[in-house]
Amino acid sequence: MGSGREKLHGILSTILAENAHKRTNGRVASDRTTTAYGEVLRMGFDVLYEIGYRIENPRNINETHIKALCEYWHGKNKAISTIQDYLSKFRIFSGWIGKKGMVKSLPDYLPNIPKQELRVTKVAKVSKGWTENGVNISEKIALAENIDKRFSLMLRMMLAFGLRRKEVMHTRVWKADHGNKLVIYPGEAKGGRPRDIFIDNNDQRQVLDYVKSQVGKTEPLGWHTKENGTIASLAYNIKRYNRLMASIGITKLKDGVTGHGLRAQYAENSALIAGLIPPTLGGSANQMEKDVLDLKRAQISELLGHSRIIVTAAYYGAFKYKTGAPIDRLALFQINMETALNKIPPTTLLNVPEEHKAHCRKMVEELEEFDVCTTIKHIHYLWEQHSKRFASPWASPQHSNLAALQVVAMRLNGEKVDDQ
Repeated sequence: MGSGREKLHGILSTILAENAHKRTNGRVASDRTTTAYGEVLRMGFDVLYEIGYRIENPRNINETHIKALCEYWHGKNKAISTIQDYLSKFRIFSGWIGKKGMVKSLPDYLPNIPKQELRVTKVAKVSKGWTENGVNISEKIALAENIDKRFSLMLRMMLAFGLRRKEVMHTRVWKADHGNKLVIYPGEAKGGRPRDIFIDNNDQRQVLDYVKSQVGKTEPLGWHTKENGTIASLAYNIKRYNRLMASIGITKLKDGVTGHGLRAQYAENSALIAGLIPPTLGGSANQMEKDVLDLKRAQISELLGHSRIIVTAAYYGAFKYKTGAPIDRLALFQINMETALNKIPPTTLLNVPEEHKAHCRKMVEELEEFDVCTTIKHIHYLWEQHSKRFASPWASPQHSNLAALQVVAMRLNGEKVDDQ
């Protein structure tokens, strides 16, 4: 880092130390909020430096710089909600340096972009899951295990059961295990709303049994004590969790995902298990009858701890109904699968382990019912790719696996069902 940028970061650190711990309402900001300000502001000034604005004192920032940042972020296809968040932090920063009111709204800096495109929506446009964003979950869990065993157990439970951060800290896994379901009790759930998460695949059972083997029968999964041996509070647990998440490289700035992305991935995985391709993985509303689609969405919403099916849009996108000539779904499925199967490099088609052969034969038969012919070696390759979504070397096949296979095929083809 050059001396100019070092000077900038030094002054910025001083400004942050003096202001970041204070909220605009006068209350003390959380460590998470303070850290977020530091990350975004440092990133923003680094971007300015890289695109030619060699500011040595962050107090010299002006509207030209803010406009350049907005254009840069938009050009990098950052989500509108993310850009708005960045802009909000620079707006507060401008108040710290005596330039309150300098930072305007996003449309002011992107006048050539239609205003409706700059509105924040809670509907997921792209996947928030780790796998779809290029993160190898198995590697992250292994890294977490080397750093903090209990943290790695939390990651496993969040992926397998879609638990929120506070829920996973409060959950007593031995008590919660009711055989065919994991029970989240009122004192553990967000808003005090209890829920039953039905165990519908062997991967969940394996994760739960493993986690139980690592903790005491009456223990919550969170940390009981601090490093110095004193009792750990919930606030301490959250701070430690956030620090560990950053230590394994999971930050919105670096990987484009957060810890909450495991919950979004659980929602996507639950949809695939139900035979439904969610919009964030390329699915459209026309893949099944509306009443069947709504039933599946309602079931997934309940698993997530919500009562309204519209909430699922925040996790895996909204289904759009298209007008015009009906799409030949069968023909599209056949073309998609056959194209992907032909793209698999022969060198990757290894011998199928004996314990996987029955599963592969079943999936070969599923495809044959739709006039798609293939081999167990090809299926084995596809299913190994799908299994990465569960941080498993071999995820448990379901009664129907066509949705999961089609998503893998779409990724190989670089296509989306909804674009057809």
